[in-house]
Amino acid sequence: MDEGFELRLIEALQPVRGFALAQGIHHLFGSGLYERIAQGPQQIGALAEALELDASRTSGFLRYLANEDLVALGGDTVALTDKGRALGPYRPWYELLVGGYAETFQQVTDVLRGKGYASRDGRLVGIGSCGISAYDALPLVRGLLTDLPAPPTSVVDLGCGDGTFLTSLVGDSGSVTGIGVDPYAPQEPTAGAVRFVRAGATDYVRQSAAAPDVERDPSRLFLAAFLLQEVLEQEGRPAVVELVRSALAQGGHLAVVEVDHRPDDPQVMRHGLGLAYYNPYYLLHVLTEQRLETERFWQDLFEEAGARVVSRRVVDPRVDSTGLEVGYLLTRQEGAAQ
Repeated sequence: MDEGFELRLIEALQPVRGFALAQGIHHLFGSGLYERIAQGPQQIGALAEALELDASRTSGFLRYLANEDLVALGGDTVALTDKGRALGPYRPWYELLVGGYAETFQQVTDVLRGKGYASRDGRLVGIGSCGISAYDALPLVRGLLTDLPAPPTSVVDLGCGDGTFLTSLVGDSGSVTGIGVDPYAPQEPTAGAVRFVRAGATDYVRQSAAAPDVERDPSRLFLAAFLLQEVLEQEGRPAVVELVRSALAQGGHLAVVEVDHRPDDPQVMRHGLGLAYYNPYYLLHVLTEQRLETERFWQDLFEEAGARVVSRRVVDPRVDSTGLEVGYLLTRQEGAAQ
């Protein structure tokens, strides 16, 4: 065996290390350990008991994290390192990609062999997506709202996930009511201005349009954040066209957030966030019941649906400077069919 084998082995195993570390960080958050340790140094036995975890296995898990410099161990006490504490704001990305899509990446070969779509954890996808949106899509939509002729009186969030996006948006004003529509919407009743409906977006819009007393309300805003890609793959382009047309027939505007599909663009793939986030993001959309498309595609579809683009915005470059996440504010073209 040549003397360079071990060095090449170490390099070859770095993706395996990254795989295990991503899982470890996800479970550090998901187990409740992170929140407890973030409050200050914790006695490991008491920590495991409080969280109903096995003490011996918890100790071994924390030892693994200590070797990756995320926690520091001293006797029977554990504390977060600076590196570990710095991970806090990025929890949603782990919830989405590691929690929501871990099983997806395990099914790559099956999908390549034509055995249907890969599965995903819809609940964690919703939680992670809404958490990430606090940094990108939510400020983006708030920007689109400033382009409205007047503030909306109601917001219908189609594909609301865990509802935090809608709740934050409605919470900006005490006079706005909200309806969140999603198969994984919260089941518990909500107080105040937001209520949730467990349903698919197209079914909800179709049924509400068919209601005998439905009238167009120019002050109602429909919201479709990362939804049209789902409908496109699962129900086809005509269903997306009808969804856009029907939403605008019931409300004054529709806000859409989608991701520009440019996986073969070297400018995107050379960007740090392009490789760290968008490369796996593009891959998982090949495997699941979602279909990303280009800006040109969406603009042509909006025109087909009788919609006019009032404004277009991208995410704050301090968060994401790729310009790939795009928001559109749509209204009905003059003379468009209802």
